[in-house]
Amino acid sequence: MKGNTRELFTKTFGAGLSEKVYSHGRLEIIGNHTDHNHGLCLVAGASMGIEAEVAKNDYGVIKIISEGYPSFSFKIDELEKNPKEAGTSLAITRGIAFKLKEAGYQIGGFYAALTSDIFPGAGVSSSACYESLIVSIFSHLYNQDKVTPLEEAKIGQFAEREYFGKPCGLLDQVGTSFGGIDYLDFKSTANPIVENLKWDLPLQIVLVNTGGSHANLTPLYASIPSDMFLVAKRIFGKDYLREVDPADFERWITSPNESVPVLARLRAQHFFDENRRVLDARKALLEHDVDTFLNCIRFSSFSSKTMLQNTIANGDYEHSPQKALDIAERFLGGGAARIMGGGFAGSIICFLYPDKVNDFIFNMGQVYGANNVVKVSVIAGGPAWGK
Repeated sequence: MKGNTRELFTKTFGAGLSEKVYSHGRLEIIGNHTDHNHGLCLVAGASMGIEAEVAKNDYGVIKIISEGYPSFSFKIDELEKNPKEAGTSLAITRGIAFKLKEAGYQIGGFYAALTSDIFPGAGVSSSACYESLIVSIFSHLYNQDKVTPLEEAKIGQFAEREYFGKPCGLLDQVGTSFGGIDYLDFKSTANPIVENLKWDLPLQIVLVNTGGSHANLTPLYASIPSDMFLVAKRIFGKDYLREVDPADFERWITSPNESVPVLARLRAQHFFDENRRVLDARKALLEHDVDTFLNCIRFSSFSSKTMLQNTIANGDYEHSPQKALDIAERFLGGGAARIMGGGFAGSIICFLYPDKVNDFIFNMGQVYGANNVVKVSVIAGGPAWGK
């Protein structure tokens, strides 16, 4: 990306003074669809992201151009939600400006040119990466970098939920705002626990982009928290599954009943099982226990397939992450893989021993193309200026 961003900025806005900022994507290590029910997760910053060349302006206008996408602009006094903008970067940008102003922060005009190496709509969370980028631009240009990583994450989540129109937890935004590898406890979404851990297992992370996109799958994503909420409310009188005593749930799940649909029961079971796996994976990282960590990934993958049922969208196995997981299984060589992010389409995340990486990349590249099978590393911190 380096060089291209500056060239795009100069071509669009002229050769004035500007600053560079880089915002990274995120890797969902484990904790699939637990955050929206106040659960546990492991998330990491990913060495894929968005690079921006940015300059402040005094006209109260925000104008953004992204390589390969149409440009857009709006004035900072035009912050009301426009339903016609749902699902667009414009909606996210406007929503962030609105929330920052509501929180008492200063906002103002800027020009920005963006380039990215994130797989679009494939589970690396390009939306949260973009949200962290825009919050950071406002924070840096107008607020002396005072917006904290947690505030940045919450503001991004607000914009995605309320303006963009996609129901989401806070996992993605924490991953892009904090970076590193973090254990997250969302019991309190107002003040989640964020514990930074060390990633030093002898494993290489490889992402495989299956070629599908998360676009137009919002109803499928929304069905998962909806099913979990249904169990929490109808069976236990609670708002979220995290409020349910796991022992009470175990007694209920083992008893014959038809009070909620079978899929809702399975998805609720996944929530409790996945929380336990997150704790086991966290312990494995702390104790440098590779075997336990890989087993957690394997069991998480199986649960996403059989309980969440979010590895295939609308019966389309041919273009599904499940097909990628099935193919990858032949070449993991003792490693492990699981679906990443919301599921139904997008990427799988693979953990491999170093001596198996080249063969894995070659074989998966034969199916999905070399550009869609990429080694990634864990990247620390949030958006970085001057890099």
